[in-house]
Amino acid sequence: MGDIQYDTRRAPGEQLPPFWIRAQDSQGRPVDPRIVAVSERMWSWAYRHVEWELHDAASAAQLVEEVALEVSGRLQDQPSVGENLAGYFNTAFRHRVRRQFARENRVAYEGLLRELEQNHHLAAPNWEAAMERKLCLKVLVDQLPQPSRHMLHYRILGFSWNEIGRVLRLSGKQARSRFYYELEKAHAKLLGNRAMGADHGEGSD
Repeated sequence: MGDIQYDTRRAPGEQLPPFWIRAQDSQGRPVDPRIVAVSERMWSWAYRHVEWELHDAASAAQLVEEVALEVSGRLQDQPSVGENLAGYFNTAFRHRVRRQFARENRVAYEGLLRELEQNHHLAAPNWEAAMERKLCLKVLVDQLPQPSRHMLHYRILGFSWNEIGRVLRLSGKQARSRFYYELEKAHAKLLGNRAMGADHGEGSD
């Protein structure tokens, strides 16, 4: 990721909202004070970046906090992130803003109201299926080796495979291939365990 340049100086007369980040993440883990320090130091730049990219400076505080909590969790799981914490935070924040921009500008008008009603039937969500998928995903992720879990977290934060590869001293193609190889291996292992459990269940009748 290298040394990323960013201007954290306040512009003359610039009025910034107060900087604030909650003390714990959603899992009750305390936010690393190094992340709080980096976030506060970059608050002026982040505020202007959101204002410029999204024209919605009011959302800057929420975006900074979301990224700070994610990076804090990553730092606890992978202490080496602290070697270039400002650069990591900067890149993660830029990606987060980019995803927000894409989400807000995704326009899809699909004809008249009656066509919308025909194409998009209102239905209650299948919470049971959603919960099962979430549990299966958690089990699958837990089966991945530690380097692959690190790659997954980088991808969740929006890092490209080339950026991930540079962190791991690999090419982007090598990093991507290694991740999906481990993912397929973990998936095959889970399927094998499931088949074995089904066989044992049939034998016990």
